[in-house]
Amino acid sequence: MPERKLSNVNGAFCFLDDIGFALCAMKTPCAAAVFLFAFLSPSFGASITVADPSTTLPGVAVETLSLLLDAGLPLKNIGNARFSLEAKNFHCDQYARGALDASDPVAGIPTIKCRIESENRKDTHTGRPFAEGRAMDDLLQKIQDSNVRGYVHFSDCAMGGYCGTFVKSIICTIDSTIQNYTNGGRWSCTFVDGQ
Repeated sequence: MPERKLSNVNGAFCFLDDIGFALCAMKTPCAAAVFLFAFLSPSFGASITVADPSTTLPGVAVETLSLLLDAGLPLKNIGNARFSLEAKNFHCDQYARGALDASDPVAGIPTIKCRIESENRKDTHTGRPFAEGRAMDDLLQKIQDSNVRGYVHFSDCAMGGYCGTFVKSIICTIDSTIQNYTNGGRWSCTFVDGQ
């Protein structure tokens, strides 16, 4: 596709290159630097922190911590009676199996396989299996579907009944100085999407 002028908006001349990326030349160098950082940084991802008790996502932080502890992830002392644990590169492959022949015994039964320390690739075998994948995937879907700020996106579904889920990291903290479990502040988890 030949390069073409798109517009002149507030002193910025924008062109569409051959891969569909809009390039803009702005009058203010600072604005250009902000533009490049926001759109070209490879590590720029959305994240959300959920603390208990959250009115929007009640129980999500403590349930996430439970699942990660059950998976054998170690607690690390980060000082001041605070502890953390992290799951990196959480990936799930989910198949609806609705389109299979009815004579197949697994037809209509959705399946899911999840891994941590994994690649974000369909049917990958890298990393370690995560046994409570369905429960974690349900929590991630609850976060993604909520109206909380952050606009994280963990799952992507395709035709044929396949959905892939990927979270770059889940970092949970426990503040053991907070003795009352119901007033909040003891548990929190930050979820960073990998999209």
